[in-house]
Amino acid sequence: MSENTRALQPVKFPRYERHGLFMGLQWYQLGLVGAGVLAATVASATGGPPALIVTTPLWLGLVLFGVLQYSRTPYPLWAYAATVFLWRQQTGQTKYLVKPEQARAAGQLALPGGLGTLEINKNANGGAFVVDRPGHEAVAILRCSTTSFALLDDDDKAYAVQAWSRVQTAMAQRPFVARIAIQDYTVPYPSTALRDFYDRTKVPSRIDEVNWGDKSYLDLIAAAGSAMSHELLVCLVIDTAKARRPIRDAGGASTGLAQVVGSEVEALTTGLKTHGVTVDEWLPENKFAAVMRGAFDPEAVPRLAALAAGKGSDGLSVSGGPMAVEEHWTYLRTDSGFHQTFWIAEWPRQKVFPGFIHPLVYVGDFRHTVTEVIRAIPTDQALRDIRSAHEAHDTRRRINARFDRPLTREQRAEEEEVAQREDEIVAGHGDVRPAAYVTITAGTLDDLARYRQELESAAAGAFVELRLLAGQQWPAFVSGALPLGSGLK
Repeated sequence: MSENTRALQPVKFPRYERHGLFMGLQWYQLGLVGAGVLAATVASATGGPPALIVTTPLWLGLVLFGVLQYSRTPYPLWAYAATVFLWRQQTGQTKYLVKPEQARAAGQLALPGGLGTLEINKNANGGAFVVDRPGHEAVAILRCSTTSFALLDDDDKAYAVQAWSRVQTAMAQRPFVARIAIQDYTVPYPSTALRDFYDRTKVPSRIDEVNWGDKSYLDLIAAAGSAMSHELLVCLVIDTAKARRPIRDAGGASTGLAQVVGSEVEALTTGLKTHGVTVDEWLPENKFAAVMRGAFDPEAVPRLAALAAGKGSDGLSVSGGPMAVEEHWTYLRTDSGFHQTFWIAEWPRQKVFPGFIHPLVYVGDFRHTVTEVIRAIPTDQALRDIRSAHEAHDTRRRINARFDRPLTREQRAEEEEVAQREDEIVAGHGDVRPAAYVTITAGTLDDLARYRQELESAAAGAFVELRLLAGQQWPAFVSGALPLGSGLK
């Protein structure tokens, strides 16, 4: 789409690149295939055909184990994930219970596992940002609001798409920005929450002529079921290693880091305004803790919202950590909820119009979070990746020509997408890598299974493919449900 057009045009997403060293196989797959061929060769050389037949389960199993895939994931990766999960389970790393008596450093978050090293700092204006010192990152969380994309007309949609493209281009050109994450939290509230809101906001003195309107409104509230609330958060992740010099120039330590994070937040806020997105606030420490607590304890969300509305931000003091976490192979259990996190493994293969993801955002009347993590790729690295992809495609063409095999349509599409990506970078556009996750939450396992069916039906309507991140539910939950902008490595 050019910058001058105001017509909404369909777009096409590139496929996830799956390059291998030889015939699409990675080094570990080639190692297993080589080990199988070596075992067959040794058996044949030492014992002849009888030994080769006897050892068939060994060498053939190695070859098949290295070549076969399940859900487009090689078997060795499944074996690695299962091994890591079982090891963590045996060492007690899949369970977490809070220890209230354990001392914790000031500013350190009470979170499980490696998240326990995260620290929370504040700038001069009260905005909180999370510091990951081992990972050399700092994260600021912004609460935003915008007009629903579905309610815009085609011209405004086209302008919003162009503006968002410029935001991503600007992000790719800022060396200190590692990632940004956009999270849409969908939280169901019971009808009593509407009545509580009405009681808090109505004018105490009412004239008699409008009492019939009050009664009609109360009847409407009583007839309503649960109300869905959407909260939009934008997480800005700063690479503190790359920003070491400006941090030192700004005073160093926490003071310099706060100033650098503040300048990057200001730049992102300005860019989002061009996209039609208003930054309502840079979350302070207590509201950030409330968001974290709501992710682990869904039943506490209405209570925290009422507390914040009744006392204001100064009266809200919340511990962001969970009381307990138990990780299973296909789901995660926390204080008052069961969670499953899915990865969008395939974007639409046909051309779709912007807004195609709405079926996932507005699915069902249950709590779910849609998260997109966008990582900026430096131009020089993007060009190196493109050259590597061109070389891999040339090697595949030569191998196909030698074995007299035709090039498949999927392979041609991959080559065209790489060429288009190179043209866009040469034209001055930024290169980014998106990854999206969907986390669903339920009170019971039966409800979780039902919500999963609804989500998968909505994914079919959005033309995307969801994959349950089996054996990785805890890191997936961190990436898809917590406002940390992490993303799976």
